[in-house]
Amino acid sequence: MIPFGPRSMIFLEALMEQLPVVRPGQRVVARSDGKGGMVVSVEKIQGREFAVSAEVKGYVLDARLLMDVLGSLKMPGSWFQVWCKLVAAQDPAYHGVDRTKAPRGYVRINQRDLQKLCSLSAASVSEPAQFFHHIGWMRTAKPGVLQLNPWLTVAGTSAEQEQWQKEWNAAEGPACIIPAPDYPAEWRAERAKAKKAAEAARRSEKVVTLSRRRLPARKASA
Repeated sequence: MIPFGPRSMIFLEALMEQLPVVRPGQRVVARSDGKGGMVVSVEKIQGREFAVSAEVKGYVLDARLLMDVLGSLKMPGSWFQVWCKLVAAQDPAYHGVDRTKAPRGYVRINQRDLQKLCSLSAASVSEPAQFFHHIGWMRTAKPGVLQLNPWLTVAGTSAEQEQWQKEWNAAEGPACIIPAPDYPAEWRAERAKAKKAAEAARRSEKVVTLSRRRLPARKASA
């Protein structure tokens, strides 16, 4: 940490007076000029920006934290691969994804396309997709069109991000949660338990055998 003395405070006050006005959708960027000085400029926010919202609990603050969360989850590598491909598919120029039939901010991709992008089987793609839906990291806007949680990741400007957050809330998208490392295994175990219980219930159902009515024999005509 740099200690602040009287001269440092004077420098900061002079710098604050020279700072430009920062409007919504903009940010201040400081860069070295290569000569021991600093250049301060205002840029429009674009690309992948990560935001905070009081309406969503367990939000991710930035890309590094998101990657840290993914790296901590004890889940199959194929799940991580599926999520990375979905994030990349937000790019309008991403290969293998049809963006002509999906609005900006959404990903038009079906399971078959995702299988092709990931080089995985249907089951290996379906399971992580269900898991990421379950924890509120994405939702299905309509068949074949996905929206990734705009509080987690978004390829657009801050104004677009705000718009997509409103659309997520209007559609009553699932609340985002940041799962504990062991949660994927717990989720799989609960699903297996529920499936086993459903199969046992089907087997225990009483099957009523209907008696067959015999039709009276028809006499042959002479």
